[in-house]
Amino acid sequence: MSYNESLVGSTSSTDHAIHALRALLRGDDRTVDERWRTWARELINMYELSPHLISGLWQEVLDFDRTLGSYVAKPIPLDVPAVIVAGSGKETFKTFNASTAASILAAASGAYVVKGVSRSVSAVSGSADVLDVLGLPISETPGTVPRTLERDRIAFISYSAFCPTYAGRYDGVFPFLSPFSFFMPVAVFGIQASSFVYGIAHTNVLLAAEAIRAVRQDLQHGVVVATELSQQEMMDEQASYGISYTAVLDGTHPRVFRGAHPPAPESWRAAVAHRSSHQDNAALLRSSLTPDGCAACAELVDRNAALILAASQWGKIDEVSALARVRNVRLAGGAVRLLAELQDRKGMRRAS
Repeated sequence: MSYNESLVGSTSSTDHAIHALRALLRGDDRTVDERWRTWARELINMYELSPHLISGLWQEVLDFDRTLGSYVAKPIPLDVPAVIVAGSGKETFKTFNASTAASILAAASGAYVVKGVSRSVSAVSGSADVLDVLGLPISETPGTVPRTLERDRIAFISYSAFCPTYAGRYDGVFPFLSPFSFFMPVAVFGIQASSFVYGIAHTNVLLAAEAIRAVRQDLQHGVVVATELSQQEMMDEQASYGISYTAVLDGTHPRVFRGAHPPAPESWRAAVAHRSSHQDNAALLRSSLTPDGCAACAELVDRNAALILAASQWGKIDEVSALARVRNVRLAGGAVRLLAELQDRKGMRRAS
């Protein structure tokens, strides 16, 4: 019997989904991963996800991973107003890792940024793979984030650092968007952030914003973005082409905005598309931060860096002013200088 079939006649399909997850998280037979994937596909495709259901799934994850539960119950305090930046991955149009470049540019422009990183699951290079090639430091434990932020304005840290038990169970299981994609990449960061920017490769940005608010009530401000380049192509970043979807969480119910833009030219697609090696993706990321590098890449990075900067200074700067600031910083070489400083930081760590 499939998960969906078991819902027929059920008095509480939500309870059934939660109980099924409890068994799947703790299962250890050879078929459990495929059953978990089936459960996720049917839940996301054939049953209406809701903040209530997602809250129940979240509680099961917290019960399963006590380390994550402790961070969420008592988030790490920060002395600066930091913004969490995360992405769903699993895009059907993958860039060279523009969100990582945007995070660096936003930090060079005055934001304090906590950027989630991971190894590749659905593409050639994950953000952690690109950072390794660039020689940029990744925080090893959540406790290092406050000092790293104060010193560098940006802290790269693996999602799994906050949820080691769950990550050990989850990593590599889902090469597609799952119900967890709507909240987990932001929710796992057990720090006292002031806001978040989340990119999801799905048009339902409202559900993601409501889900994050439901499971992390301390995160009152944030933005969820997505771009639909075509019916077959979704990005988890904001772009100047296709249809953009934005949900703004401002302490109350999220507001949703939809924008129609021109179709993406083939030249733009070719310029910003994910490359076939870690080295090539890292080179394109660096080029996007230089004053005279890849113009299409820089425009994409500027746009997403402005989102991060505006979120980090919630209510104090609008996106138009933020876009002008990040562009000026990039053209003045500020992002490249920060990149070099971070590389030197990792080099000194190795030498010691």
